[in-house]
Amino acid sequence: MRRIVVGLLAVIGFFTLLGVGGAVLVFSMAGQGRPTPPERIVLEVDWRQLPQEIATGGGLDLTLLAPQKPTLSQTVALLQRAAKDPRVVGLIATLGDDSPGFASVQELRDAIAAFRAAGKFAIAHTESFDEGRGGLQNYYLATAFEKVWLQPSGDFGVVGLAAQVPFLKGALDKLGVRTEGGRRMEYKTAPDSFTQAGMSAPFRENMQQLLDGLHELVSADIAKARNISAADVRSLIDRAPLSAQEALQAKLVDKILYRDEARVEVLLQAGERADVFPIEDYAALDKSEPPAGDTIALIVATGTIVSGDPDDSPLQGDSVLAVDRTVQLIEAAARDGDVKALVVRIDSPGGSYVASDTLRRALERAKASGRPLIVSVGDVAASGGYFAALPADVIVAQPGSITGSIGVFSIKPVVTDLLDTLGIKVETLTTGPNATMSSPLHTFTPQQQALLDRQLDRIYSDFTAKVSAARKLDPTRLDGAARGRVFTGAQAKAAGLIDEIGGLSRAIALAKTKAGIDADRDVRIRRYPVEKEPLERLLDLVFSGGKPPRVTTSANATARALTQQLGALGLYWRADAMRLPPLPPLWR
Repeated sequence: MRRIVVGLLAVIGFFTLLGVGGAVLVFSMAGQGRPTPPERIVLEVDWRQLPQEIATGGGLDLTLLAPQKPTLSQTVALLQRAAKDPRVVGLIATLGDDSPGFASVQELRDAIAAFRAAGKFAIAHTESFDEGRGGLQNYYLATAFEKVWLQPSGDFGVVGLAAQVPFLKGALDKLGVRTEGGRRMEYKTAPDSFTQAGMSAPFRENMQQLLDGLHELVSADIAKARNISAADVRSLIDRAPLSAQEALQAKLVDKILYRDEARVEVLLQAGERADVFPIEDYAALDKSEPPAGDTIALIVATGTIVSGDPDDSPLQGDSVLAVDRTVQLIEAAARDGDVKALVVRIDSPGGSYVASDTLRRALERAKASGRPLIVSVGDVAASGGYFAALPADVIVAQPGSITGSIGVFSIKPVVTDLLDTLGIKVETLTTGPNATMSSPLHTFTPQQQALLDRQLDRIYSDFTAKVSAARKLDPTRLDGAARGRVFTGAQAKAAGLIDEIGGLSRAIALAKTKAGIDADRDVRIRRYPVEKEPLERLLDLVFSGGKPPRVTTSANATARALTQQLGALGLYWRADAMRLPPLPPLWR
């Protein structure tokens, strides 16, 4: 009752703030119909922000009521549906994402290839392939299309890959903050940013191997798509940035024109009675599913793995994978009598060891129900993300997926020198010699360091033993795949860490085969968590127990946010994040 009362008060407050006219607009938007599709449809997609693994929440504005953009798996399914739809004649995409993941790009490339194979045209347009993090990935996506068009003022700013890793030890030293802890093994270098002044030899070796592997596979795919040699592709990238005219002369793009001109060209190619139609509107045209019967569960597990429940607020993003909620989804899918197989999509750099083990155990129990279990790796399933995937019958990853990182670390800050500088004195009372072990106000005693080392050894031993058993790797091959190394999907297959190269569509096809379902038979894909309609999202916001979005000032949350931000600075940070609880508070 209290939740209802508080919720009603929140509704009143919301509409008072919004105004009567705004309230009418809200419900008008919630119930308005969709545009009528043209007789000949040219699907229009705006990929200046690529589809995400799960739908993200909006803020307190009218975008919360607007239809959510299709997720990555929904986008792939829509393109598959459009390939079979005689009304759909083509596709035009606007590109420009500043940081797409390679595996996400490869998922979309595969879907576009299937769309084109059905006899439809596909055209990509961009204002510029900007110099920066997203240049190569955006052009890589563009080359899946039949034609690539570039704005006259734009550049071919595809300059290769770079990983820039910050090392904060010098700054921390000046502040009077030290770091203590340990890691297993030498390639588990995520804590190096806090503990070292620069890259170690293993760090540099693994990072360069990762970048070279990605660059090689992308260059080969681009060369094949553009009908030029891989050596020429690499040479042109080394010469970039190039002007739009230079890119045209080098056969990197097909035409130079503005977006309005591109739309006219597309409609001329599509023929009479054709018009562009946004993919969001196309998604709403027909939501019918195959007849009740065979169903494949698709469970999306994305974010840093932590124990417990997620924040109840719908404003929380997808950066945290709260294990309790995900385990509930897995158990619900395993109990569903219609579900013949489970496909789990993992996109996670890792997190808490015990939380990752809880997720792994849930998948192990789901597999014990007798249903096939397939894991599809997204942009990254590393460290704890890879650990959780071990029970799968088959692990499928894109060539550009990041995986591996079989290792563990734990560090804590020690701020005693900083407090001395500030004139802050802290008195400590304890009931035992190790009571201050996780405290940032005390350094490790030799006994405490020995205990931490024992924990690290035990967890690394457990991790590698489970990998060895699940992947049937002998000690020599296991050692070459472990020690904290990070791999591309292609490299991981050679190392024995995954079974097949492919995306979500391949994972679903394998699930059908292992469940004894005919490959040509349509099945229901039941997604977990279920995507909600706009009005449902609004009501979730209003009736979230009367609780405001949770705000935490703990060192843990601060460190987690810092780790996420550092992830934007290089691939390695996204791929190497398994941490050991309960030490220390900063990294729990």
